[in-house]
Amino acid sequence: MQFRKNLRSLAIVMLTLLAGHLTSGQVSSNIPSSKAIASKDVPVTAVSGESWLVHLNRPFSETSMGKTWRLGPAAPAPGEPASSGQPEVSLNTASPATTLHGSDLYRLNCQGCHEESGQGAPPEINSVINPVRATSVTLVMERMKTAGMDIGRADAVKLAQQSNAALLQRLHNGGENMPPFPHLHEAEVRSLVAYLKQLAGVPGAEGEQMAVQESRVRIGEHIVKSTCHTCHSATGQDPDAQQLWDGAIPPLSTLTTRKNRSEFIRKVTHGAPVLMGSPPMLYRGRMPVFYYLSEDEAADVYLYLTRYPPAEPASAETTITLSQQGPTAGGGTPPPQNAAAASLFPGDKPQDPDQPNKGADLRTVVLLTAVASFGVLLLAAGLGFTMREFHRLSAATRVRSLAVIASSNWRTEEEPVTYQRVS
Repeated sequence: MQFRKNLRSLAIVMLTLLAGHLTSGQVSSNIPSSKAIASKDVPVTAVSGESWLVHLNRPFSETSMGKTWRLGPAAPAPGEPASSGQPEVSLNTASPATTLHGSDLYRLNCQGCHEESGQGAPPEINSVINPVRATSVTLVMERMKTAGMDIGRADAVKLAQQSNAALLQRLHNGGENMPPFPHLHEAEVRSLVAYLKQLAGVPGAEGEQMAVQESRVRIGEHIVKSTCHTCHSATGQDPDAQQLWDGAIPPLSTLTTRKNRSEFIRKVTHGAPVLMGSPPMLYRGRMPVFYYLSEDEAADVYLYLTRYPPAEPASAETTITLSQQGPTAGGGTPPPQNAAAASLFPGDKPQDPDQPNKGADLRTVVLLTAVASFGVLLLAAGLGFTMREFHRLSAATRVRSLAVIASSNWRTEEEPVTYQRVS
């Protein structure tokens, strides 16, 4: 019986560590099932910085996206018109706004890496299914029961809360191989997480589904920051044909000059040959075809890159200056792009952004002081113990020496006296 209790405790500890290894923060696990449609007035910002591949120092050919077979058409045969076989695309102006469900947000932000099923492309890209299932109390209890280790509901609730915190932290802050998604606002996160639960088969997830209303340029921002920016840096030098042959990837800032709107839409949704090599010749491009994006959504990407040209990342001084400024005229104060996951849910009171940092700093100072004091006490105790042992051993050595001398003298005094006979 004691063995089973110990085994159960060990299982709980291991699941707790597994669920919480991605996060050190505490986040509420109550995701409301609100059906409210979010406001479309979300600040749109230009994409900036290096691509995620550059950040990982990984060539495109060694990624799952680079190994995909969803490539565009081959180059035309000699003498064949370059436009032969290319589908016509719509050039109609897209509607000013549209309604997105959680499945759409997943498709625009996640499907490029994690596939439609959420299984990813192991070992490079992990599945999202099991981490999402770990946020369900019911599924956690079922899994433990199947493993032969029943746990109480209270323990399952704690594990599910930690798994939910880990999921939200990974979504906001990224991970070792996963980029962060700070451009997602609160309603989008709730809608996306609700769909992830439905995709993972979490009981009751259907009742949590909600939709958000987005502008067309905002849809383009989703696609660029979550998918395009994985391979394309925001700015940089426009590569020539030979550099393209050698594996260079054009920056986002040059895409609207390399292709017009119609060519861009065709390239994204159906693929198109590209000039590479020296002398330049048409070859099948390396860029995968994003078959799950509509022509209107590809047009939204072009619209976003045109209206919000990619920019160099702001310097540290500029970032500090902007963070100290108040609301801009007519624009209001945009929501924090990288807020803690605890602020994702309605009903949470806004806090002074300086207070958590001050509290954290104070706790850090107190903790470091306590650790340092404990270390000093350990050193003092160890030094005292060492000195006492040294004196004890020295005294024992002196006693043994005196005993040896005394024993030697005693043997000398007890030696028999030899008398010589006098004749």
